[in-house]
Amino acid sequence: MNGTANGIANGTPNGEHPWVLLAPWYRWPHPGEAPYGRLTAPALEKFAAPTFVNDFLKEPQRSLLYADEDFVHTVELKSPRPKRSLSSLVRVKTGRRKVFLDTHGRFYLVVCELHCDEPGLPAVARDKVCEAGLVVRRRVAPAPPAARKALSAALAETTALEARLAGLRGVVPTTRGGRAIGSIGSIGSVLSSALAKSGADEISSAEADLAASRAALQSLASFYGVALELQGWVPSEHKGIGAWRQVPETPREIVEEIFPLYPLIPDPASKDHSARGRTIYFGVLPAGSSDLDEQGNPRFEDRSLYEVRCFVRRHKPCCPKTGQRGDCPGPLVWSRPTEVYQLAAAMDLDGTSHKPVTIQLPDLPALEAQAAAMKVGEGVGVRMVAPAKSSLEFKTDADGKPIDGSVGGAAICSFSIPLITIIATFVLKLFLPIVVLLFGLWWMLKLKFCIPPSFELDAGLSAALSATPPGVDISASLSVDIDASLKLNLGDEAAAGIEADYGGDVNVLGELVLEMGSDYSQDAPADLAADFDPPKPGFGGPRLPLPSLGAGLAYHERVEVPA
Repeated sequence: MNGTANGIANGTPNGEHPWVLLAPWYRWPHPGEAPYGRLTAPALEKFAAPTFVNDFLKEPQRSLLYADEDFVHTVELKSPRPKRSLSSLVRVKTGRRKVFLDTHGRFYLVVCELHCDEPGLPAVARDKVCEAGLVVRRRVAPAPPAARKALSAALAETTALEARLAGLRGVVPTTRGGRAIGSIGSIGSVLSSALAKSGADEISSAEADLAASRAALQSLASFYGVALELQGWVPSEHKGIGAWRQVPETPREIVEEIFPLYPLIPDPASKDHSARGRTIYFGVLPAGSSDLDEQGNPRFEDRSLYEVRCFVRRHKPCCPKTGQRGDCPGPLVWSRPTEVYQLAAAMDLDGTSHKPVTIQLPDLPALEAQAAAMKVGEGVGVRMVAPAKSSLEFKTDADGKPIDGSVGGAAICSFSIPLITIIATFVLKLFLPIVVLLFGLWWMLKLKFCIPPSFELDAGLSAALSATPPGVDISASLSVDIDASLKLNLGDEAAAGIEADYGGDVNVLGELVLEMGSDYSQDAPADLAADFDPPKPGFGGPRLPLPSLGAGLAYHERVEVPA
């Protein structure tokens, strides 16, 4: 009773058809047409709302389309520096799927469909299944210390060639400045053809170089005995502790941690539900875990490549169903592995932009009045207790400079949370220009964006006019606009540094003015507005709206249920 990699059941009972676990019918290359579904793997469906399970149950086809941000990008050095850029580093898209974390406001389901492996792929009745689940695995290539240097150099060369080929394939040689070369006449057509041929030759050469580099890497790996290893997470006797262990592709018995698959049971009142007459299972794709290995390493991290396999267990008629794992010794049916994916980093800018966090800073006049009315010791919500010989103490001179620092005795100090917030914000604003100037990290300016807020109505006036009942959040009336002429607030030295580093490139300065912003509004310089190339919509004119969180979301179109 050996496992197979094509999704066919292990140990099919006599007189029974083998089973296959495939992608749901609406994700086949030609939806619902059996020949095109036979070699599919379970699908990873993406959602943007915490109610994603309820949304899926209502209409399983309505999941988000994948966009450029859903692919892993590598970082490459571009020389010369791209125009209108604050960095010589560029991102190159790979073919690997990127899975965002729950904290990024993205959620994923693993969806599969069970069929009899016979012409037409008829559905299997759910009562013939006694268990369904999924396992998350990773593929690694453990290398001995002696091989790491050579393999690292070979891998770097292969990665660079992959990036070069991806860049060549992304170039459209028939356009220049947004206009088709062929549209300027016969000379343009000849030039267009010549560029196209030149580009095709260059791509062919890059493909040959990449193939040779990959062959050399494979040869080197074989020489050192390095091979891909499939690993699954095996829990230990201690809760929350486990280890990645080598596992077979389709084991007869499972020692890995199993995540449940649930049957998708359509609403009987919905006559055109996508799961009607189908045996579809779904499970939540885990993008994080508190589990650790014995060395304290997290179970999931953003450097490994993961995949999922789904399984169902045939019910053995002689065994009563108890709803417990292992209550039936029926054979397992494995799916093909899903597409390989990589987890997004916790600080991924695309991910964090999906779910921005608002921190309301203290209202200083209101805080001052409130503190004045309190007794000493009230309003302090954080207590810091320093054990003996653990309190950092110092004195100040006449000018207020700290002197005579020492490690003092025990101390108990209480601080207000607003006070901590005020000081932390001040330190951030104080040191940001210093860090940028000291290390020349001008690109960090684009990670800060300040806009002047405007209230549609003062909160007090709004409450008076509408007699707002207590408990209603009046801050919803806050509206913000982006002034297209927001200007840097870093002083002459920072401006001179940018001027020196970027040669006074008006496009670079303009991008900073438009995209970074400052803490105050100021008219853009007239020469900057006039010379900016290409012209920016709204530059020096009307205010630009904030980007919408849902602007880039698009859904799969519904496929009609086949008869």
